[in-house]
Amino acid sequence: MSREFIYRIWSIKEKKYVMTGSLYGCEGLTHLTQSFNRAEHIIEEYTSLKDVNSNRIFEGDIIDFTARYKLKGEVPVIHYGGSFGCIVTNDGGIKDFWDLNHIVQHFYPRIVGTVHDNDIII
Repeated sequence: MSREFIYRIWSIKEKKYVMTGSLYGCEGLTHLTQSFNRAEHIIEEYTSLKDVNSNRIFEGDIIDFTARYKLKGEVPVIHYGGSFGCIVTNDGGIKDFWDLNHIVQHFYPRIVGTVHDNDIII
């Protein structure tokens, strides 16, 4: 199974998503043939994973899940060190990067928003 390269584009000026597209023209999606100025747009990549409700998880989504040794709370999805994941804080206040694939397989996260909802900086 090949990976889907899907992106969504957030307009900083308009404060909304202005496009979702694929580099390869997946059915139902528009080609990303236009270039976007990084000062005006944020490009977020689909992680190839879905939440517990079968929604696509993108970089910049806020997910909620509970793990035994993680404080409850919502965390943003980031791209770090060549993979997607989240920075989680354990009960002792120690922060660690968890791979998103591990989170999806073991903790069944759900998307509760995006970093743009409250202008979260990641």
